[in-house]
Amino acid sequence: MRRSAGRGPRRRGLLVDRRRLLFVGTYTPDSEPPGGGQGIHRVWFDPMTGEMADGGVAAHTTGPSFLAYRADPPTVYAVNEREKGTVTAWRIDADAVLAELGQAPTGGASPCHVLATDTALTVTNYANGVVDLFALAADGAPVEGERFAHTGSGPVTDRQEGSHAHSAVAVDPLHVLVADLGTDELRVIREGEQTGTIVLPPGTGPRHAAVAGEHVYVAGELDSRVHVLRWDGDTGTAEYLGAEHATGEQAAGTNFPGEILAHADRVYVSNRGADVISTLAVRDGGARLEHLANTPAGGAWPRNFTVVRGHRDEPDHLVVAAQNGDALAALLIDAKTGVPSDTGHRLPISAPVCVLPVPINRIRRAARD
Repeated sequence: MRRSAGRGPRRRGLLVDRRRLLFVGTYTPDSEPPGGGQGIHRVWFDPMTGEMADGGVAAHTTGPSFLAYRADPPTVYAVNEREKGTVTAWRIDADAVLAELGQAPTGGASPCHVLATDTALTVTNYANGVVDLFALAADGAPVEGERFAHTGSGPVTDRQEGSHAHSAVAVDPLHVLVADLGTDELRVIREGEQTGTIVLPPGTGPRHAAVAGEHVYVAGELDSRVHVLRWDGDTGTAEYLGAEHATGEQAAGTNFPGEILAHADRVYVSNRGADVISTLAVRDGGARLEHLANTPAGGAWPRNFTVVRGHRDEPDHLVVAAQNGDALAALLIDAKTGVPSDTGHRLPISAPVCVLPVPINRIRRAARD
């Protein structure tokens, strides 16, 4: 018998919806840069097939170009990328509805990334390099805290005339690393204090970083390479181990890596210009990367992407925000090789730049308890 459309498996007499919830941040007409998005879009993802369904606009807000999630209480955060930057918080309920909690200035222009931990938010402002560290109120709303400026430059004069803080990653419970594209450094923040820097090769243009155990993988936007470091949490420093071309070949100046994620024994990188997702194998216990494959990203200028992990019999997928392709694309990760392939599934969204998975079924279970 054919299953009715929209019906999922039953568990303990209840209808269970296996679809995953994704929030998608976009550039909007009033953001800088502008785009055709409407704010934060709600998307329902089928983890068996990769098919996506439009769930409508969850929040009309200016330029939510990066999103983050905090589990307790369930809260979604977004930067508002514009000249006078802000960060906004929303409570999410069991119906995937966002209710705004508050907004705070980020102390700089063009905030482009927000990192949420249990106790704080770290927001990076691209235009002036300022990093804002926010405390969190009991309801999850941001409370203004510490602010860190930085100086420096790099050899790519049209992009590295000054500090450009681009992203932050929690490398261990005490330390956050900030990728500064303008100064070729990872800025080290330990428990609310900026304590030092990790220097990368000149012209790297570090954009985003991924952490896997003691190793940190850094996407170089300007040199089109992925850099490998070994982190030492005791000293708050790192040893530089080497680099691999993001697409498997020299492409500085024509290809610009964006997001980077570590998943299982693979590292994935989105490449704007080549418009592919690159798969790199982790070798030598994490100390070396080997380029394996390039997979068409499903649209032009792929920005952020996420891994949607399969449960039980479900496969793993990548969902990619193709900014200039005005669409999300679903790629299936091969269980044996770790290399993604195109499912053919697309969802039209104007100027998508960030994809955030939110555990809506966990939120629903908590609401019932």
